Amino acid sequence: MSPQSRRSCRFLVTIPLFVACPAPQWPATGTTESTTSPTGATETNGMLDPPTDPAPTSSTSIASTSTTTTSTTTTAGSTGVGGLCGDFVVDPGEDCDRQLAFAQDSTFTRLLRKNQYPLTQNGKQFTGSGWEKLLQDVRKSQVVLVGEDHGTAQTPAFTAALAREFKPATFVAEIDPYQAQDLARLADQPGLPVAFQQQHPMGLSFYSWTEEFELAQALRSQKVQFLGIDQVNCFATGRFYGRLAELTTNKATQNFLRRRAAVYQAHDRQAFDAGLERLSILQQSPASLDSLVSLTRKESPAVQQMVQQYRTSAGIYQAQVHQERVNLMRRNLLQGLHPVASPPGPPLPKVLIKMGAVHIARGATLLGGTFDVGNLALSLAEAQDQKSLHILVAGKQGTKLAGFSLADVRKNVVTYSNAEEAFVQPFPVPAGSTAWQVFDLRPLRRALLNDKLKPTTNDLATVLLGYDYVIIIPETTASRNF
Repeated sequence: MSPQSRRSCRFLVTIPLFVACPAPQWPATGTTESTTSPTGATETNGMLDPPTDPAPTSSTSIASTSTTTTSTTTTAGSTGVGGLCGDFVVDPGEDCDRQLAFAQDSTFTRLLRKNQYPLTQNGKQFTGSGWEKLLQDVRKSQVVLVGEDHGTAQTPAFTAALAREFKPATFVAEIDPYQAQDLARLADQPGLPVAFQQQHPMGLSFYSWTEEFELAQALRSQKVQFLGIDQVNCFATGRFYGRLAELTTNKATQNFLRRRAAVYQAHDRQAFDAGLERLSILQQSPASLDSLVSLTRKESPAVQQMVQQYRTSAGIYQAQVHQERVNLMRRNLLQGLHPVASPPGPPLPKVLIKMGAVHIARGATLLGGTFDVGNLALSLAEAQDQKSLHILVAGKQGTKLAGFSLADVRKNVVTYSNAEEAFVQPFPVPAGSTAWQVFDLRPLRRALLNDKLKPTTNDLATVLLGYDYVIIIPETTASRNF
């Protein structure tokens, strides 16, 4: 992928809780605090350092084999499928603009306009020919995927409205399995979880924002089960250690983990404003992770599994290789759906998936050509003669949440414009219109596969192949902190 393409697919990645965490820096700097764990390990700055005595022999290091993260240059931001003239060049002697105009021929324009429908939002209600068109396909699908640019207030409301019609059994979210448990428990209660958020800032990831949490409440009112498939979240280290403490039986280990939970929570609270590179999970060395494994080696299988998952997640954050994160999410999706997705058991239940847009594409994605969760969902549905529906939702301009300051939440709201991005430009919004624009890409996909359409770039071809619908919102508003 070209540098231009990498810049232009910022929207399609938008994984702030993932890419905001930079590479590890060992040892941690600042005031040194040293205590001793039950295994004799020394802690410095709240991080487990290796014990002075020889460490017990442990199993193969997951941290050494599990790496992942999307490119650190991608942040919550704009959309696009750019590149200059790309690979579909008509005549090398022509300038770029003229080639683009030629390639975006009458076939593309005709098919795009023929398959463009308006959609109107009025609070929680959606109407218009675009909405009716979507519902026709939603009702025929077993898996519906919504790809988003995180941080806008409109997409959660749209997803909740889809869920009322779709009636899913399972909701798959871009959070870790333990956050999903907390989210389900809190969403079953009235009101917003203000106390939990104060104790564990961003402890629910995106669902720490008002509109996202209201989506979770709406889903739980429909008795929908939650499935988190992401790595242990980098903002949830304190909460994770607290969970470990709740499940351990050894009193000394339990007390130690509780102290660590408090230290990590306080440490990470400061990192929200001082710099996310200081988050605890980024500063833990492989030796300290080995010590955590040794500390819990006599605990239950559930505790040991949690520790291994944390160790894997730390490796993913620190190595920053996108493919490993994708592999983990796909494994977690398979494991979570396994009881109902494998013959001779019952058929795949209705599944609703909401993630960053890059993750939900069918086929290869724009990020390095990887095959992500969306492609797996397509395969799972087709294996049972069912259909999946892949919907990408993008704002043309407006505001969104793209920061994590606790001291001044106003800093978290940013103004953006995707109007000049190559991804938004092909999908027109009528001047002065506030209606969302729904584009059915499947006729364009068929034309592309039949060599009747020549996209201006390989990236645009990837979009046409990867999504069934693109929805452009003329102007978005930011989600709200609570």
